[in-house]
Amino acid sequence: MTNRPETLDRIRAAFEPLPVRLQPMFGEQAIYCDDRIFGFVCDDTLLLKLVPEAGELTEHLPRGEAYPGSKPYGIVDDDALDDTDWLHEVAQTIASTQPHKPAKARRPRP
Repeated sequence: MTNRPETLDRIRAAFEPLPVRLQPMFGEQAIYCDDRIFGFVCDDTLLLKLVPEAGELTEHLPRGEAYPGSKPYGIVDDDALDDTDWLHEVAQTIASTQPHKPAKARRPRP
């Protein structure tokens, strides 16, 4: 199932003014902060990577899979998505633990 545009817009808005971008990946969306992936948007749900450095920030989140058999991710519900202070802190904390992946330049179409 793909993500609805309004869901992606709401998620983008929740992270403003952080340098966050969504990028299509595996039929869903990867979400990056400072060009570091910190989660996914799958089936209209924001899923956060679970890393020890953000353990206290994510311990209250229910767990779920991005796809059947994936490792567990933290599921961000509507209430957590509305808590922008927490959301910004957790995004930056998780992103700081991940490798830097700058966006690839797109080739112009002929």
